[in-house]
Amino acid sequence: MLCPFTPRISPHADEVQRWSLHWATRHGLLEQPGARQAFARARFANLMARAHPDAGPAELQLATAWLISIFVLDDLLEKALVRAPGPTRAAVDGFVRRLRHQRTDGRELAEALGRPLTGALDEVWRRTEERVGPAWRERFVGHVADYLDGTLWEAGNRAHDRPPLLDEYRTMRYHSAATEMFFDLIEPMHGVEAPAALLADPDFATMRQSAGMIIGIFNDLISWPKEVAVGDHHNIVFAFQREHRLSLQDAVYAAVAEHDEHVTTFEAARQRLGAADPGPCVDDLVHWIRGNLDWSLESGRYTPAQIPQQRTTD
Repeated sequence: MLCPFTPRISPHADEVQRWSLHWATRHGLLEQPGARQAFARARFANLMARAHPDAGPAELQLATAWLISIFVLDDLLEKALVRAPGPTRAAVDGFVRRLRHQRTDGRELAEALGRPLTGALDEVWRRTEERVGPAWRERFVGHVADYLDGTLWEAGNRAHDRPPLLDEYRTMRYHSAATEMFFDLIEPMHGVEAPAALLADPDFATMRQSAGMIIGIFNDLISWPKEVAVGDHHNIVFAFQREHRLSLQDAVYAAVAEHDEHVTTFEAARQRLGAADPGPCVDDLVHWIRGNLDWSLESGRYTPAQIPQQRTTD
């Protein structure tokens, strides 16, 4: 796979990892047997330290708390939608309303998501809100809603054993990967808000879209052996295999080719943007792409044999 970006990591990574274990424990997110050991292996702080290598420790703590909360929410929604789809979907809608400070039933939300996770999400949102303005908040909440829609779509497909079509999967995987909301968090990590002109720039929009697809496809390329084992259809490799009637090996090659096309598109848009000092909104997209790759190798989530061969030039 093509990845021509230099690895970086914050010097605060170990400090934030220690803090994150304390934070997750305090919120009751590690109560299940084996949860603390799995949490320690995952090293969520390292992903944020790689995605934002120039951020301060307090900012990395906040980003890591968001990452932990979203991982926990992902797991909870997948299970709860099978067990109680109606109340779970209502809770998701209630959570988005809560982010917008609209009236919600707090008890109903806590019952659906659990008090530990509800408390953790409330805390990270409060700490984020105080750093940003109304326009950023509305943009971010919209991206959270997109992520939740994608997650609900995937969970619904799993419940009905429904394989998605390739184009449908591309669209919804982009949402369920939650990259847009995490790209928004680049701004409070650095105490800035992206100017309207940058957000409206088509090359910047292409960079964000391509970065999200690169991360989503890479995650699929390293997770497909696990998904084969559990019969999960949600992987671009399987979508290529079904729709184009490819062998598994050829489907992997097709997914790698699409990944590399997005890297090329990202780099071309980055060159066209052409700012002498692009700032963290651009720089951290690069760091996210490379950091996700390096974190996947070091976190214990996947074995090296599962990582398709990297390449740096055509």
